[in-house]
Amino acid sequence: MAEVKISGRNTLDSLARLGFEVAGVRDIGGTLYAVIVVTPQTQGTARPLTAAVPEITAADTFQVYQSFDKPSIGIRATLEAWAAADPMIQLDSIGASVEGRPIIAVKVGPAGDDPARPNVLFMGTHHAREWVSTAIAMRLIRWLADSAPPALLNTRDVWVIPVENPDGYQYTFTNDRFWRKNRRLNGDSTYGVDPNRNYPAFWGVDNLGSSPTPATEIYRGTAPASEPETQAIIAFHAAHPPVVSLSYHTYSGLVLYPYGYHAGELPPDLTLYRALAGTDLTPAVRDNLPESSITYYHPGPGWNLYVTNGEYTDWAYRAHGTIAFTTELTSGCCVGGLFYGFNFPDDSALVDQVFRDNLPFAVALITAAGNLRNAVGASGLTLSPARFESLWPDSWLSLDAATPRPLSLTLRSAAGATSLRGAQSDSLRRGMTRTIWRTDLTLDTVRALRADGIGIVAELLSLAGAEPRDAGWTGWTHDSTGLVGGSAWSTALNDTLTSPIVDLRGRTGVWLHLWTMHRGSTYTSDQRGVIQFSGDSGATWSDVAVLVGDGPTWYPVRVDLPPPQADGRRGARVRFISQRDFPWSVDAVGFATDASGVFQLLAGPGDAEVSENPVRSDQVVISWPPGTGTARVAIYGFTGERLHQASVAAPTNEYVWDLTLGNAHRVVNGAYIVVVDVDGRHYRRRLFVARAAP
Repeated sequence: MAEVKISGRNTLDSLARLGFEVAGVRDIGGTLYAVIVVTPQTQGTARPLTAAVPEITAADTFQVYQSFDKPSIGIRATLEAWAAADPMIQLDSIGASVEGRPIIAVKVGPAGDDPARPNVLFMGTHHAREWVSTAIAMRLIRWLADSAPPALLNTRDVWVIPVENPDGYQYTFTNDRFWRKNRRLNGDSTYGVDPNRNYPAFWGVDNLGSSPTPATEIYRGTAPASEPETQAIIAFHAAHPPVVSLSYHTYSGLVLYPYGYHAGELPPDLTLYRALAGTDLTPAVRDNLPESSITYYHPGPGWNLYVTNGEYTDWAYRAHGTIAFTTELTSGCCVGGLFYGFNFPDDSALVDQVFRDNLPFAVALITAAGNLRNAVGASGLTLSPARFESLWPDSWLSLDAATPRPLSLTLRSAAGATSLRGAQSDSLRRGMTRTIWRTDLTLDTVRALRADGIGIVAELLSLAGAEPRDAGWTGWTHDSTGLVGGSAWSTALNDTLTSPIVDLRGRTGVWLHLWTMHRGSTYTSDQRGVIQFSGDSGATWSDVAVLVGDGPTWYPVRVDLPPPQADGRRGARVRFISQRDFPWSVDAVGFATDASGVFQLLAGPGDAEVSENPVRSDQVVISWPPGTGTARVAIYGFTGERLHQASVAAPTNEYVWDLTLGNAHRVVNGAYIVVVDVDGRHYRRRLFVARAAP
């Protein structure tokens, strides 16, 4: 082990590119140091960067942790004893390791397979030195056999593979406590392939998420699924495809989900992943370890930690549709300022606490496997319906697997024109439909979208992007590397960006629309971005979202906002707070709604008449077929905002709209919609105002 000061060229990303595995991060007097694993192959590279940290000698004399091969009390012997004593526990050897050890899958519950029982899988120890992941998997087996509700086990096939990498795990007890890979003898006399970089999905797409160099810690092997340990997991999934799965790792306190292979990629089942894993405001896993440096596990896509390819969750999700998670168990803390990291104490009480912290999430996954569409996360979050995640400059539509794919999207511009765009389904997103257009990149290009045939509509109520016309924003700087247009708002300081006031009165189903990019570390989770919302012009604020970790590529964020209070949202504002110098950029920021009626307004009968169209004077006469009841006349702007309303008693069937009275400052040249309701009928007319400048 060794320490590297994190500054200048020595960042977590740069250390990963050099082939080092970061085992911990220390904060000493405000200066961060990375604790890295130094192998014989990387020792020369590490020497000019590091200060030595004492090595920990491997041994097989622990109390909580037991090696794979140890007679009587080792992992293999313990599982065989449990199965012999309890008919609820069945063992299956699903393959053999490089050195011939069995890869044991444990089934807890009714014997045999039943198609009516969905499969759920838990795994430990892809990486040999991550002992506490093995201990948690073993404790989960015992809890399932001893304490799980019978109704839960009788309706699921629950599997646990406590040691995916038995050769490497055994080696950490006899030779090298911090060994990571399997024990493959490579062609250059080095040993080991990283099993969690050897899966076929996105294998070797770049040399940052895995390495082609055998001596490195993240060596991906000679080919996809080249390793027998990987082949065993692939064969298991073919025989018992899991609905949900969880792979335990250490460390840092994270609940990660696809995708990990490329920053900015999000899964089509994003709302389901968020419901189960939670958010930073409502996390699924709390950290109650004494003196822990964190209070909860950060949930997010795998690239929030760092990019990986050939990794298990990306493969299981892409190959089988498995809702797959990776839990990076707690770092623990603190002994002389050091995180426990991989060397979690041999302390039964501490390990038990980690297990109790993670058990509610495991139970929630087992429960969710019965009906994913009605899944409830450990935090109480539920699955959101199909919806737009972004409207502009790319539209991202999140759909579950059961929802038909729309063939087209209807687009409405700020000027009122509508057009059809083909809906392009991204093959990496089984249920995500994206439509991308980059032809007229002004901030007025898109105002509303409708997914044709499935009834999903969303509308932008406001939009800004650090352009010269975006007045009223305060804080941060303008960065020329914006997503679109000339710039974005950016900061690398403890600073706040605050929006001007937007009138959202009468609006429901409102959400915050933005694209973001940030550079942070999940090892220092107090470095973060906080998004706050105010519905009273900034008098009071509430947290609505938190961003943590790395996001080096632009990606969309949708933040659902709380419902309006009785006084409405006359003064809605949003602000972005960078904490601990969180490097952060935002663009395409605005309020949007799922409750837009603008397409329905356009679709009605056009029986209302107007005295002139376009309107070039200060008044226009609106008329409709005679009726017996009182007519209600309303004028809407093309953002859906109601600008004017009036009542007209029968038998009068016309109304004079004076554009100079009351709301003249809002009647600018452009497109409007006239709606007349009388006797249960609805009359509509599109109206264009084109008055000469005064």
